[in-house]
Amino acid sequence: MLKVMVVDDEIEIAELIEDFLRIENIDVIKATSGEEALKLLDKTIQLIVLDINMSGMNGIELCKRIRKDSVIPIIFLTCNNTQRDMLLGLGVGADDYMTKPFNPIELVARIKVNIRRYQSYSKGDLADEIITFGDIVIYKKSYKVYKNTIDVSITPKEFRLLIYLIDNAYIVLSRQQILDHVWGTEFYDENLVNTTIKRLRKKIENSPDNPEYIQTIWGLGYMFQGEVR
Repeated sequence: MLKVMVVDDEIEIAELIEDFLRIENIDVIKATSGEEALKLLDKTIQLIVLDINMSGMNGIELCKRIRKDSVIPIIFLTCNNTQRDMLLGLGVGADDYMTKPFNPIELVARIKVNIRRYQSYSKGDLADEIITFGDIVIYKKSYKVYKNTIDVSITPKEFRLLIYLIDNAYIVLSRQQILDHVWGTEFYDENLVNTTIKRLRKKIENSPDNPEYIQTIWGLGYMFQGEVR
């Protein structure tokens, strides 16, 4: 059975989401604070629905804490329908975003899609395609990245971005091209590309402030350079 954690200090919202998920035979763990969520979180949970505006540890801070150890899908909920909040949430590693009030049926659909992506991301493949450059090794089919033999905790979006850059090595890609390919038809601001590139550089570059592989082409976009094998 699929298992989802709902973190929201509004009990009525959490119970509404739980009712709709149980119709789909999805088990639900509820938490009313970030602190409680960290205590309840374990490897059996396959996605987190997370309210941004909670007292105490808010959703942004909780997402940052989770992303230190896990790439589990996170869908943010917020009352603030602003581009700034959307970019902030996605910029710290969330996978999706919905504003309150929301359609519970749409939320359930997004939950199921993100879980399917995560399951595909987590599934290994013995006949994997291996890409290497510098001290980086990428297992393309099993969505794994290693730096100096150490497993890099990388989100599905970061992985798709990295592969897209590598597949188009030495070609300048505009931010809009990257948005269209990595994030699809959903509307996101081009600044989201900047924040994701910044996170990716911290994970694969020896000197993120002076990157060797992911180059900024000022006024145009980004380009990957490196000897890929």
